[in-house]
Amino acid sequence: MLEFNFWTILFSIINILVLFLFLKKFLFGRINAILEERACAVQAEIDKAKEESQKAEKLRCDYEASISDAKDEAKKIVQDAQRTANARSAAITQQAQEEANRIMESTRQELALERERSVASAQNEIVSLAMEAAEKVLGREMDEEANRAIVDAFLDEEEEK
Repeated sequence: MLEFNFWTILFSIINILVLFLFLKKFLFGRINAILEERACAVQAEIDKAKEESQKAEKLRCDYEASISDAKDEAKKIVQDAQRTANARSAAITQQAQEEANRIMESTRQELALERERSVASAQNEIVSLAMEAAEKVLGREMDEEANRAIVDAFLDEEEEK
């Protein structure tokens, strides 16, 4: 059976206490110092990570702001380009319209002049033919100025009708 000896238990307890005090003095102090040092290093890394995270967040905000500014600037440039293009288009259209109107007016004037020339030429031909016919019918030569005046007066009357 098991026998318990008081002295053995007492020496065992004393040995355990001495071993505990020895370990506490030489081993636990160093282990605690190492653990404390490691905890400080971990805390420093956490603080550094937080700081880097804050810097990254600030950079992200700055980047987003610059992207927004760039988008606004691009919109402004596009709007300016559209306004310029519209103005140029309107100017070109107006210039083309003015040129077309000028050409049309010039053509009208040329047609009117040509018509007047044709009418005058036709009147001269008619007068000449009428005088030649009158000379042949009468068998004598007529005063050309008087006859031309009579024919011109007749033609003017016909134009007025």
